[in-house]
Amino acid sequence: MGRTASMVFGLALVLALLFGIASIALAGTGAGAPFNLGQINRVDRLSGLVGRVGNGASLLIDNNSASSRATALSLRVEPGRAPMRVNSSTRVNRLNADRLDGKSASQIGVNGLQRVAATSEDNSNSPKQQSVECPQGTVLVDSGYDMSGGKSGTFPNDGHSDLVVDVILPTLNSNGLPTGVLMEAYEISPTTAPWNITVYGVCARAP
Repeated sequence: MGRTASMVFGLALVLALLFGIASIALAGTGAGAPFNLGQINRVDRLSGLVGRVGNGASLLIDNNSASSRATALSLRVEPGRAPMRVNSSTRVNRLNADRLDGKSASQIGVNGLQRVAATSEDNSNSPKQQSVECPQGTVLVDSGYDMSGGKSGTFPNDGHSDLVVDVILPTLNSNGLPTGVLMEAYEISPTTAPWNITVYGVCARAP
């Protein structure tokens, strides 16, 4: 009788272990199964959390780890698939994006602005041409000029000769992007007074 009881108890224990292990292995797998923390839960249907929380979020994920690789959320998809979808166009405060349409922040808009300038010879020759080129890797986004001299007489009775710019011609690189500008100026009324033209270019990093 004692041996029979021990055999029955042993069989029950084995079955309990087998079914217990099986239930643990299958937990969190398939629709309707419980969600188990600390392990992978597999399902082939949409899982939703719907409710009415009037004073905060419906779901809070807080990772208290101080590790440099610690994050609160990781979204993983197959190549070419969007990691998430939203149904609102409202801006999210303090949400920083590393890339937009595959470009980093340094590649979007006008970045790395710098001004370059070049001045023509200072004499009474007319016309005068002067060009300016942007540094390598940058393109021209704006330009301007300043003309100095060409005056006759003495202060306060000095007059300014009529100087005009009649040519503003951008220079293009092999990709058709402007990388510099050429300007030409001349005297409408001839003068023996020296004058010059300074050409300015505003350059930015090439897109």
